[in-house]
Amino acid sequence: MIDFSEIIWRLKFISVVFSMFFGFIFIYSMVRFRQLVSLKIQMNKIINPPEAAHGGALQSKWEEIMRHMDSVREAEWKFAIVEADKLVDDILKSSGYLGDTMGERLMNIEKGQLLSLDGLWEAHKIRNKLVHDTNYFLRYAEARRAVMLYEAALKELNALG
Repeated sequence: MIDFSEIIWRLKFISVVFSMFFGFIFIYSMVRFRQLVSLKIQMNKIINPPEAAHGGALQSKWEEIMRHMDSVREAEWKFAIVEADKLVDDILKSSGYLGDTMGERLMNIEKGQLLSLDGLWEAHKIRNKLVHDTNYFLRYAEARRAVMLYEAALKELNALG
């Protein structure tokens, strides 16, 4: 007579072994993929630095953003934050960071890749509040902080001197 319990036990054992093997292969592949993406980003930064890609236009855009911050009008500060966010997003795209939106690009950056990542998230969240809540009251100190966080990221990305 055939012992089905023995056959089922062996099939379970083989299934577990295969699952562990393919799980290991999957995890190893994901780790290697992330390493390759990180290497691609680093190589892209070396081959195509942001300042070289945009020339002096980037510096003049930043100076225009800072002129908006010198205003006494809240609308000008909001405009400066939105423009600074766009500028950083353009630099992230040209540096090879992956993602369809700024938020996705920030999520794809590992902590060690960009020291100003937390500050960039903070500034981007302020920008999102401005864009999605038209009644949001922006204090000058908050606007100044957001712009300074964007500036720190741009300097770290070698986009500003």
